[in-house]
Amino acid sequence: MRERFVLAPSMPDMADASRDHPSDRTQLTDPSARLTAGSRVVVRRRLADRQVTDVVGRLAERTDDTLFIDTRSGRVEVPRREVVAAKPIPPRPTRPGPAHLRVSLDDLARLGAEGWVAVDEEPFGSWLLRSAPGYTGRANSVLVLGEPPLPLDAAIEHCERWYADRGQRTMFQVNGPSGFVVAEDPTSALLLERGYTAGGGRHDWDRVLVMTGPASGLPAPPAPAPGAPTVEVGETLTDEWLAAYSEGRTPVPGVTEAVLTGSARQLFLSVRDPASARVVAVVRLALHTGWLGVFGLWVHPEHRRRGLARTAMSQVGRIARQDAMPAVYLQVSGDNDPAITFYEGLGFTVHHEYTYLVQPLP
Repeated sequence: MRERFVLAPSMPDMADASRDHPSDRTQLTDPSARLTAGSRVVVRRRLADRQVTDVVGRLAERTDDTLFIDTRSGRVEVPRREVVAAKPIPPRPTRPGPAHLRVSLDDLARLGAEGWVAVDEEPFGSWLLRSAPGYTGRANSVLVLGEPPLPLDAAIEHCERWYADRGQRTMFQVNGPSGFVVAEDPTSALLLERGYTAGGGRHDWDRVLVMTGPASGLPAPPAPAPGAPTVEVGETLTDEWLAAYSEGRTPVPGVTEAVLTGSARQLFLSVRDPASARVVAVVRLALHTGWLGVFGLWVHPEHRRRGLARTAMSQVGRIARQDAMPAVYLQVSGDNDPAITFYEGLGFTVHHEYTYLVQPLP
């Protein structure tokens, strides 16, 4: 298979990309400039006696002057002027086993949110309010994790005001273990009492599976062969890639592009048909420290059942293994049996699932 393969550069030892896209000069003078709020980090700070110490935990907030890091022993405030090195690290293992299984539900949900960033986001305690009008449920819902900073009733009302200010109905993404009963979740139960509906009338939102698998289990790319599809991987969202992607879902001009390019690092993979030279399959990848996220895998209907999805996923495995990302995650609707079967055949299993609860119309 003839192949043009462009891989994003490996992460520097003590830096990673940021949603804030700071200037090159800022990145050089402030080691913490590329850290992303919500991610797990290690920050090396210089103390008054010229000694250094490392702070490890989740970056809860970053201001112009201070990093607020939630460690296992509590919140630590680190003045940014004391930071000498900083980098993101994979989520802390919560159980024994391979990397794709030992991550907690909350950590993996946060990772997924970093891989699909909304146009407008606002942390609310450990919850995350997200808005990207008209484009996907993930980018237009409250990610419910842990406890809100207000009593539950007041927290829900705060979220409703936030979305009302943006002209949107409020929607909550509630996560739980595989097979969890929505009505037994405290937040979901209260939302149901307020008239919210699970799935909002959409079957593909009733139950969404978050699946994980080992990069080592993905197939190797096929050997070169005459007339085989061409696989291209690039760092830039192109008009051609977006046009192919938009054949499978309706884009929202400006919003779709912002979400697709909003992660710290992403790659865009295309499979080109040699006969027509058309892009007939695409997938977007979000690159994290130790993890690779798979989003929007699509194959043109006229080219399905030809192994193109497997060809695409073989390149996903190649990228993950080459860039030291042993674990891969993806999300698929619980009613999409063919896709679930396909991913299971590649070694993926269900890690957890979520549903959307949608506010009733006025």
